[in-house]
Amino acid sequence: MKVQFDLRPIGMLEKERKQKSFNLTRTIAVLLLAAFFVTSIGYLVMMTIERLALKDRVIENESIVSVLEREKTGLQTKVTELRAREKVFSDTLNIMQDDLPTIEVLNALETNIDEYGIGLDTLRFIVGNVAGVNSVVEVTGLAATDKQIIDYSDRLRASGVFTDVLLPVTTLNESTGLISFTLRMPYLPIGQIKRP
Repeated sequence: MKVQFDLRPIGMLEKERKQKSFNLTRTIAVLLLAAFFVTSIGYLVMMTIERLALKDRVIENESIVSVLEREKTGLQTKVTELRAREKVFSDTLNIMQDDLPTIEVLNALETNIDEYGIGLDTLRFIVGNVAGVNSVVEVTGLAATDKQIIDYSDRLRASGVFTDVLLPVTTLNESTGLISFTLRMPYLPIGQIKRP
């Protein structure tokens, strides 16, 4: 039989026993340390992936912004062109509004007159310059009957060129049997004339 004596000091034996025996505190500490390293590595990987994704999104958004900037520049150019065209149209309309509707008035007088029995002597444009004074066309002529004058006035009123037709003066000529008349017709500006 062999007998072995361990001559090491008791403190050393105790230390060795503690190292080889199960220690709950040490196990928990090792597990927590391992969990710390695993989560740290996981977070580093996730942050790297997120950083790359954000970088891609930034590049994508920058390209969208540059496209929108080009579109904005194009639209601003278009708006400038449209404003220039609008000014031309506005100036043209102002010129047209200031112009006398001579052709329209003559056309309305000619197309609505009876073939027989009415004759026109004078045509005069009276332009109203002061606010509240309408611009009018004054026509004098001769007709065979009062009914022809009234019918002619109604047709002129419906022509879309005049706002109203006023019949201020009629006179019967005893020697010829014809009625002389004067029509006063406030007319619309060219841009407001309606087509019948």
